[in-house]
Amino acid sequence: MERSNYIEEERIEMADTLKTPVDVKMTTNIQQQGEKDQVNLQAKGEVYQKQNFTYVNFTENLDDIGEVSTVLKVGERELTVIRSGSVSMRQRYLSGELTEGTYETPYGKLKTEAETDQVAVMWSDSGSTGRIQFGYDLTLQGTVAGRYDVTISIEEDT
Repeated sequence: MERSNYIEEERIEMADTLKTPVDVKMTTNIQQQGEKDQVNLQAKGEVYQKQNFTYVNFTENLDDIGEVSTVLKVGERELTVIRSGSVSMRQRYLSGELTEGTYETPYGKLKTEAETDQVAVMWSDSGSTGRIQFGYDLTLQGTVAGRYDVTISIEEDT
């Protein structure tokens, strides 16, 4: 009984949170085995504050995979990416730390490790426009998957 009350309180608290519509642009530069690639994403989303974190959520449409809901939980020196849908992922990025996460596809669940060497977060005074940059080396099931440098721009949708 207590657990359901907690979930209900959490849902009510989220509904009361002021959410600002935003445009999200994400650029990921990937280096794998001497090869370089760049992935770009643009999406409509929303940003809101809860406790000491800023949350940005948006939906990605991935080719051949489908829709993925993404939530960025952004702190001063850390970032957690939570994706759910046709691909599920949870990974925390903390500057100077090795963090564990998971990546799940229809083919199975994989353990991830991110060795993050940079997390930079800058917000405007309004808190709804900002820029997030982070870089990390990714290991997937114990195998080096490559170097990832990510820049995310969030602009209030006017």
